[in-house]
Amino acid sequence: MKSGNGRHRLIWGLGLLLTLSVGYFNQGIIALDDYSEGFARFIPAQNLTFQGNADTSGIRLPFQSLFLLALSKWGLTLGLSQPLSQLRFVLMILGALVFCAHTFCAPLFFKTDREKTIALVFTSFYFILPLLYSRPLIENMSGAFVTLGAFFAYRFFEEGRHSWVALSVLAIALASLFRFQSGICVLALPLLFFWRRTHRAWLVFLGSGILCFFLTGLMDFALTGGFHRSLLSYVDYNIHYASGYGTTPFYTFILLFLGLSLPPAFIGRYKGFHWKKNYRSLIPVLVFFLVFVVAHSLIPHKEERFMVPVLVLFLILLTPLAQFWIFEKRSFWRVAYFCVINFTLLPLASFSVPQNNVISLVRFFNDHEEIETVYSYEDSVVLEPKAFSLRPFAAVPFSQELSRYSADTGCRSVLAVRSDKYKANPEFEKGFPIRGIFKPGPLEALLVRLNPRQNARRGSIFLLSPRGCP
Repeated sequence: MKSGNGRHRLIWGLGLLLTLSVGYFNQGIIALDDYSEGFARFIPAQNLTFQGNADTSGIRLPFQSLFLLALSKWGLTLGLSQPLSQLRFVLMILGALVFCAHTFCAPLFFKTDREKTIALVFTSFYFILPLLYSRPLIENMSGAFVTLGAFFAYRFFEEGRHSWVALSVLAIALASLFRFQSGICVLALPLLFFWRRTHRAWLVFLGSGILCFFLTGLMDFALTGGFHRSLLSYVDYNIHYASGYGTTPFYTFILLFLGLSLPPAFIGRYKGFHWKKNYRSLIPVLVFFLVFVVAHSLIPHKEERFMVPVLVLFLILLTPLAQFWIFEKRSFWRVAYFCVINFTLLPLASFSVPQNNVISLVRFFNDHEEIETVYSYEDSVVLEPKAFSLRPFAAVPFSQELSRYSADTGCRSVLAVRSDKYKANPEFEKGFPIRGIFKPGPLEALLVRLNPRQNARRGSIFLLSPRGCP
């Protein structure tokens, strides 16, 4: 038992160190919402206020942005005046908090040391998690409380104590403060009541649910001036406009999770595997997961990041299968295949900076005060991460003839040109000095190569001086 505890502490410590390292070294932006609702709302801390964050929250509850800004302001009081230093501080603190929430719960779903170890390895070193843990995505922060909610439901399912029901409802309510859609997990609890054939739990469920609904409504009122104003605005907006962002088939998330299992690692004949015995205690996790996935599958607009809140639950559900193939069937090729793929992707996903091209461009602009204007050639700069610089930054659209971009217009400007546009026009190589080339990270470079049409904006950005300038 002592050796098992020592092994678990080692795995946990290495996982935490990896997550902290990713927060320090990787300042990448996963999605546009990740920047507009995350990074841009907490750095630079000296330029932002809590009231301003609340007033510009739009249809979203500003709880998430206020929490992140509080962390950033804390870093500022510690002497971190540069945006990059504040960003690293926030990402490391956030990563540690989310990591601890998931890795605390995951092993406790299991009885055997083997399964505890597998669950801890999954939640510490699954290839995409260290990056996600340290990102200010609402899905990421919400996911920590979804896992806690499922854990409390599991304890209720095992022990029958109704206090766990109240704690589960509270955790789901906290999850919904970061992302409203996570509140759908509350529907999993009544299904568990039917399974256990308990009636008293309904009273606790209804009482704690009404209380949490009232308290979160009061918080919304305090921040926005209306009782659940943000929730109502968010629902109304999505009813009218969500489908405009693109729709995908109902089975999109099924294919996503199939891919996340790194097939064919878990595909095979489970002869001798006792499904009822292995999954009876994990029914709360399964119900939470299915309620969340089915509800999101019924909505036309789907994005991969929507599934982040239940990714750890998915890995918990894979744990008994992994235990079967590793220790009972001793399928060496499956273990070797999964480990090779996962631990090849792990450093790439962890330290390959998403949106590295525009982030590097802004940092270059911040370090070169002689440059006054950045022109964007034919929408070469889609995302403008202004928060990464203390200097005012905006990519001004360039709509003139290319021949007019010369020393006559001044040499204190640069022209940003995406690599596909640079290669398509031979004029760029004739007399336009290159000030810098800002490349994507390895994974994004691979995405550009595999699907250049959809990922062209992630390609390299050439920064050119006017013709005739040094």
